[in-house]
Amino acid sequence: LETRCDLNKRALVKEYAQKRRYFSLEEVVKDIEISVPLAKKYLHELKKAGEVFSAGRGIYSNIAKTFPLVEEKSRVTEIRQMLTREFPELDFIMWNTLTFQPYYHHQQTHHITFVEVESDGVHSVFDRISRDYRFALIEKASRVPPKDFDITKDPIVIRLMLKNSPRQGHAATLEKMLVDLFIVKDKYFTMPNADYWELWRSLDSFYRVNVTDIVRYAKARRYFG
Repeated sequence: LETRCDLNKRALVKEYAQKRRYFSLEEVVKDIEISVPLAKKYLHELKKAGEVFSAGRGIYSNIAKTFPLVEEKSRVTEIRQMLTREFPELDFIMWNTLTFQPYYHHQQTHHITFVEVESDGVHSVFDRISRDYRFALIEKASRVPPKDFDITKDPIVIRLMLKNSPRQGHAATLEKMLVDLFIVKDKYFTMPNADYWELWRSLDSFYRVNVTDIVRYAKARRYFG
């Protein structure tokens, strides 16, 4: 049977979770002065009750909603279907900067579609996409775009896929797109720095992110920017 002290600890953990958008197991243990096994037990109960959600390894959040990856009919959908049909063994990830259009405070005039593939598939994918779309290019390992890059053409950028990128099938997750967008905003002039952080704050007010995925991917991607 649980003691009154145990019940008080459970209530404290629940209150702690309700007041913090993100928190770690270690913070709960330290701030409430509770044992690790007991903290895990109460957090597990809160997760089961739908009051706490995983936000990474040892990280929790009280934000229920995650970013929706459902796409309407779009160029991303068309290219993904074509690649899946014609390159059934190819591993790839796709996303488009227009994904964030509903969360901007201004209208996006132009956009970029990113197609990430394994190194041995880059040129084959570029050749195939170029048959149907005029403004496709292969990304170079540089912090500046190619001389012929023109964002007003709504280009398709074929780039090297980083293994273990946060993803769901062929779609990039919010965590991956936020990290990539931070890099491409300067390289491809997609938005001012202030607009990027405004977008981040807007998304953060609606959706939960996986903190572990963002940190891990950001550390990996910095060498491929």
